[in-house]
Amino acid sequence: MQMAIGNLARLRSLFAGRGVRTLYIKHLSAKQDNEKNQIYLGKGLDGILNLFPATIVARSASESVGKRRSAAGKPKLEARLRLAWLGENGETSPAPDARIIDYFQYPEARLSGFIKGCANAPDALRRNHQAQYGRRILVLGTAPDGTVLGRVLTERDDPVVADFPDLPVLPAVPVLRVLSIAGPAGVAPYDLLLAEITAIAAAGWHPSVILKPGAAGPVPFRGNQGAGYTLEALLGVVANAGKAPDAHGYEIKSFRGDKISLMTPTPDGGFQGTHTFREFMGRYGRPAVKGDGSMRFTGTHRVGLVSPTTGFGMRVRGYDAAADTFDADAGIAVEMFHPGTGDIVASWSLERLANSWNAKHASAMYVPATERASPGTPGSSDYRFGPHVLVGEGTDVFRLIRAIHDGVVWYDPADSIYIDNRAKVRPQWRTSAGKLEATMGRLYGASSVVILGD
Repeated sequence: MQMAIGNLARLRSLFAGRGVRTLYIKHLSAKQDNEKNQIYLGKGLDGILNLFPATIVARSASESVGKRRSAAGKPKLEARLRLAWLGENGETSPAPDARIIDYFQYPEARLSGFIKGCANAPDALRRNHQAQYGRRILVLGTAPDGTVLGRVLTERDDPVVADFPDLPVLPAVPVLRVLSIAGPAGVAPYDLLLAEITAIAAAGWHPSVILKPGAAGPVPFRGNQGAGYTLEALLGVVANAGKAPDAHGYEIKSFRGDKISLMTPTPDGGFQGTHTFREFMGRYGRPAVKGDGSMRFTGTHRVGLVSPTTGFGMRVRGYDAAADTFDADAGIAVEMFHPGTGDIVASWSLERLANSWNAKHASAMYVPATERASPGTPGSSDYRFGPHVLVGEGTDVFRLIRAIHDGVVWYDPADSIYIDNRAKVRPQWRTSAGKLEATMGRLYGASSVVILGD
């Protein structure tokens, strides 16, 4: 039997030792939530598939027509997790079959496969044993390497269960509650993050810096990513620190100018998806306007329009906008095509889009930034943030595809092969900063604009 968790401090310390910054809590059902019935995680995909790093695959289409909210033909998505159960001294026991399954026809999402193949799975999750443990609490958190770490607390074995605090609900996934490793129990991570962002905004201009892995503190940075790196550093977030959410369980995205890059998945179909990048550029690239000998593939590409730069169109296959239904049999994908020949120049499958969008966290905070030339350091920049932020809670790939179909998210690549033969692959999906509030209303289950300091 594993050693008991006596209090909240011990629970936090256990997960903090593996680099976890935010804990997600599920009070398990007395008669359900076991290896037979699986663990219920909510009524749908909104938020849950974005909450933990996972590899998403599309399963067979839903065939049910009798369930109240079923949609025959819509694919079931399955998120395969790298889940490991956390032992008393920080040791882990991997659960190789763990996954979150979207049962759209019910509708509900459930955690499955968390015992199969695991050498030391929690006995309290076994259907025939669960009653003897009394109240059970599932605790999950993401380590910097993308491993989802779990622990089951029980009334029988863990004294902390008797006095477990009433934690705030996670807005993106209301069946879960949330606990920041660093913040006081009972205070929502959103409130902690908003207080930090408000203080950063109130402090005015900040020199451009970056917090590198293993560094004792931020160091000066010059480059186009300065605003994002500076905000992360001010929040104590290490640049490129892995798959865990940026701060307090939120993805933090700073932006300047009119265009915001949302994600950069490379195509997995069409000519570009089935050939090398250099072969693609050899066929579709064009000489740079400035005549420096380099090749470019650029241009704004929106569904329903022909790009004036490339002459290519965009479309969503397998989605009926009038009925708002998806058809798995048609092969759901976003395609760039040649209007004259019908050739598919590039395409993104449902799985490719889902996996890229899954890297965007269930909760997101978009923070506008202003840049100026640094008065004290020639050639460097300063940034200030605010005066408001935009917050989104709960999303899924089908929201993304609808936004692409309606043209509020578009493809804006910046692919290059330079004169020295260096290649830059930059398949950007973007949206407009000026219309971000409306766009977030499409991409997230709930969104809001918050004035800092109010």
